Amino acid sequence: VPIIQDEGVALLRQLVQIKNPIRILEIGTAIGYSALNMARFSNAIIDTIEINPESYQFASEFISKTIYKDRINLILGDALDVDLDNQYDFIFIDAAKAQYIKFFEKFKRNLNQSGIIFTDNLIFHGLVTEEIHSRNLRQLVMKIKKYNEWVVEQEDFDTYIYNIGDGIAISIKK
Repeated sequence: VPIIQDEGVALLRQLVQIKNPIRILEIGTAIGYSALNMARFSNAIIDTIEINPESYQFASEFISKTIYKDRINLILGDALDVDLDNQYDFIFIDAAKAQYIKFFEKFKRNLNQSGIIFTDNLIFHGLVTEEIHSRNLRQLVMKIKKYNEWVVEQEDFDTYIYNIGDGIAISIKK
């Protein structure tokens, strides 16, 4: 199961410490690694959405054995079908890369003023800057490139993309 790279999780932890969020939304739980890191470096309540039932089950069992289990709420489902009324100070997107624009658009309404959207995998193993011969991979890389261009153009956010880990965007709501 792919998880955020070491450099990316170090930046994630640091931003969570600086922002000191009350509520965090994570889109893409995987095994719960990022949620646990965010819980460890904050006192936030974390809602985390996972579409894959096997990953959800693994993360649920993993998190239930930690001291953070009462602050991490796992939600099984497609994030695009999940409706949340909560307001968040921090949103972490690390799920289906082809859906990043839709995730951002859907959940930005749940982000408080000056909140942060942290998006991972924007360099996608260096493939965003290379010529791709596989049609399926090329389509995915084109969607990531489209997101990269789109996200920096959002007028209601200040966004910066960093060559850290596998590529990170930090979008701060104006």
